[in-house]
Amino acid sequence: MNNTENDKKSVHHGKNVKLFRETKGIKQEEIAMELEISQQAVSQLEKRQELDDKTIAVYARVVGIDEYFIRNMVDESLLEGSTYFYDHSSQIKSTQVNTQNLTFNPLDKLVEVYSEKDKLYERMILEKEKVNNYLEKALEKLPK
Repeated sequence: MNNTENDKKSVHHGKNVKLFRETKGIKQEEIAMELEISQQAVSQLEKRQELDDKTIAVYARVVGIDEYFIRNMVDESLLEGSTYFYDHSSQIKSTQVNTQNLTFNPLDKLVEVYSEKDKLYERMILEKEKVNNYLEKALEKLPK
């Protein structure tokens, strides 16, 4: 089994949607109303390895994130990465992160970072186009 298959198997849609939902402080009842199912059914959904497209779309819309995060984030990386969004300076020594020391929503910060990355990529593309145009004009001026 190659690394891609290992990575694909470690993506757990249910754990991802539960983590994002809880991070945003959204109750299972709200998801249940949107999906037109019971709260107990939502609880069962959050235990599944894979979720259908409609369910992922509803979670993404309600939680306010892109479907990409639910479909592709490996659950271990979410937990490890989310600890970087906590202010540990006033935390009592403990092996677990105290969520009351959270200075901002880690999910919002993650979305902000990806948005900044996209903007940077767009600027790089524009600069590359400018350089290509300049080079084309320079080549046209060369004697043939």
